[in-house]
Amino acid sequence: LIAALGFTLFFTGCEKEGPAEKAGQKIDQMMEKTEEQLDEAKEAIEDTLDEEGPAEKAGEKIDEAAEEVEEEIEETMH
Repeated sequence: LIAALGFTLFFTGCEKEGPAEKAGQKIDQMMEKTEEQLDEAKEAIEDTLDEEGPAEKAGEKIDEAAEEVEEEIEETMH
């Protein structure tokens, strides 16, 4: 009888959330939100790095112009 009463009180007490459980849940929520924000920031940085900047675009134009000049020289020599 005493053991049954002890188990009943133990399991009934576990159903209620105390301040530690509530604080733990809030910390978990904050960690999840922070992780999501970090993932979004990482994606934004990766997107920025994947975009071509003005120097890269200028370099491509120079390469194209050099290829055109080379082709013209080869056509002139033949």
